Amino acid sequence: MHTFKAGDTVTIFQMSPSKGLLIEGKATIRKRIHDMEERYMVEFESEPKEMYERFVDTWGQQHPEKYVRGFNKKIGKTA
Repeated sequence: MHTFKAGDTVTIFQMSPSKGLLIEGKATIRKRIHDMEERYMVEFESEPKEMYERFVDTWGQQHPEKYVRGFNKKIGKTA
């Protein structure tokens, strides 16, 4: 199932072994990857016209910074 559609702006998260969950950046959904749930081709605001395949975490979209802090606290990572 896909939550987002082409044109939606989302926050992309990235997991770092040393730092925990990080915000990779804001991106625009360009295309759904149909055979994989919540995987999309996205275009980052910082790199227009470049597309990347990313998993979009639906849980952190409302409050990205709070989500990152809470997630990292749960896994014992602090900034």
